[in-house]
Amino acid sequence: MHKLLLVILILVFSGNVVAGSFRCGRSLVKVGESNNALIKKCGNPVRKYSSKETVNERGHSVQVGVSNWVYERNGKKDMIVSIRSGAVVKIQVD
Repeated sequence: MHKLLLVILILVFSGNVVAGSFRCGRSLVKVGESNNALIKKCGNPVRKYSSKETVNERGHSVQVGVSNWVYERNGKKDMIVSIRSGAVVKIQVD
């Protein structure tokens, strides 16, 4: 029981939590959707920034550029949507 409580507390108080989707108004944005679909559903982000991410391609670790789009949500933590090659690859709560 104590281990379960510890895991829950770590998840609640950790910085960025990865999500598979998030809601923009009545629309649901999911990993794999195009950046055009994201803009259509959520509009333009409040800010964008670039970062590098390590991915495994054909057995090799490669650094690739990722564009991170930040969406503010009223009364909730910001959502950070990572875009690579024109598609959503990660959604996380800031």
